[in-house]
Amino acid sequence: MAELTSLTSIDHLEWAALLVALAALVRGYTGFGFAAIAITGLNLIWPPQLSVPVILLLDLIGTAGLLKQALRQADKGLCLRLGQGALLGIPLGLTVLIQVPETWLKLIISAGVLLMTLLLIRRPAVTPREYPLLTRLVGILSGAFTAAASVGGLPVVCYLLTTPMKPALQRASMVLFLAATDLLALLMLYLNDVFDASLLGPVLILLLPTLVGVQLGQWGFHRLRPASFHPVALPVLALLSVSGLGMGVYSIF
Repeated sequence: MAELTSLTSIDHLEWAALLVALAALVRGYTGFGFAAIAITGLNLIWPPQLSVPVILLLDLIGTAGLLKQALRQADKGLCLRLGQGALLGIPLGLTVLIQVPETWLKLIISAGVLLMTLLLIRRPAVTPREYPLLTRLVGILSGAFTAAASVGGLPVVCYLLTTPMKPALQRASMVLFLAATDLLALLMLYLNDVFDASLLGPVLILLLPTLVGVQLGQWGFHRLRPASFHPVALPVLALLSVSGLGMGVYSIF
């Protein structure tokens, strides 16, 4: 962890604070997007082995204020089926985070975020009902993406947009499920020595912009009551993932 100390210079943290504030604003407004936006941005300056646990912890803390309402509104059965899949996916993602070299992992994360963003832009067709087996498979994918890249929300978003659920119900279900998977992924990271006390410094410094951004985003959601979250989250995700992909390709070739 000693080599990570240099990553906490003021220049890095100013850039990181701006990124997490933007990501938290989107998360408070839409119920998702914090980790995906923050991780694709932070990977431009930090290695995934640092940015993933930091963002997971910030995501979990930032979600705390959304949980009360989410517990009332979420589809508990859907969250349970997603969670059953995530229990299988998280260990797979943890293996990727530990074993894959930093440069390639950054490239994989950016490519994955861009692919799922393009799927969201296509606006998948709505199906008449939920399919439990497919829900569990999405949970596996989400759990793996959470542990490997802290972007487990995107597969769930892609899936929920194919269901007839209203935006408020989608948002509440995503908040509840992602809070549970963040907590489990952090526990697994800690048990495998990927997360320790040395990461608390960056987390504490980035906590204020995270909390402020979430509250402002939640205020905007209740005030505007959007019919769709696409115009808010997708342009930011596309821009950051393309930037990360370009830098990843440049660093390799």
